[in-house]
Amino acid sequence: MPYTWSAEPLNLLSPEIAAAVKEALEAGIVCGVQFFYCGGQGPEPCAFADLNSWLSTAGKSRPGDVFTLWSVPALTEQGALLLRKRAAPASEAELRKIQEWLNARPGREFLAVGYLGKGAPPETTCEFAALFLTDLVEEGNRWIPRLHLVNAKRPNERGEFPLGGAY
Repeated sequence: MPYTWSAEPLNLLSPEIAAAVKEALEAGIVCGVQFFYCGGQGPEPCAFADLNSWLSTAGKSRPGDVFTLWSVPALTEQGALLLRKRAAPASEAELRKIQEWLNARPGREFLAVGYLGKGAPPETTCEFAALFLTDLVEEGNRWIPRLHLVNAKRPNERGEFPLGGAY
């Protein structure tokens, strides 16, 4: 079934989105979720530590795919993380805090990302963060992210985006 396409939503490949991601990456990791348009699969988590990896991933995505991204440093400033560690592993107490948050209400989800710096030995965690994923989404039947850096769709070759469809 064909869906209606429009040129209205934010263009994932626009210079404005690239500039926002670049600026956020200067402060630290950007992470989020990629939703696949008519892809026959659920969303996948994603994380980026440099602009080239973001541009490559966005460029290889399919028309209609949606990326919702958050800046880990911005969420830290707003107190919207379950955990953020730098150069140290998570403690038992910190992991228990995440478990308690998950168990407090059915259906809660979190997104965990980690990044090893260039040349860092594999056993070293340079940065790790856990986001309150379900708390970063408005309640209800629609996916409306809060505190996001990017919530944009990949356009087709005519610069259009699907207004609906299966995700």
